[in-house]
Amino acid sequence: MTVLAARSARRNALLYDALYRTALEPERSTNRRDLEEAARLLRLAIQNELTERQRACLTLYYIEGHTMQEIAELLGTTRGNVSKRIKNAVERLRRALRYSAPGLKFSR
Repeated sequence: MTVLAARSARRNALLYDALYRTALEPERSTNRRDLEEAARLLRLAIQNELTERQRACLTLYYIEGHTMQEIAELLGTTRGNVSKRIKNAVERLRRALRYSAPGLKFSR
């Protein structure tokens, strides 16, 4: 596994953890269907709730594994703006998922 792939996998896990976790309720099991549904809702929220700039920063950071400084250089902005866009995107997704997936527990 390359360094970039390892970094990307780790960031994907961090994104998942940052946005939501399945509630630990006895009557609700964490199975493949639940996780697939959560992933589907997340994809919809990313598509519908984020601005193009937020989506670009989120994708470059969590999916492609770039650093914030690399993203800033790619997009012609500052590292601070990239950090702010990622933070705002995660918050926006959290809010959207609270309404569309009430059975999920959000970490924080």
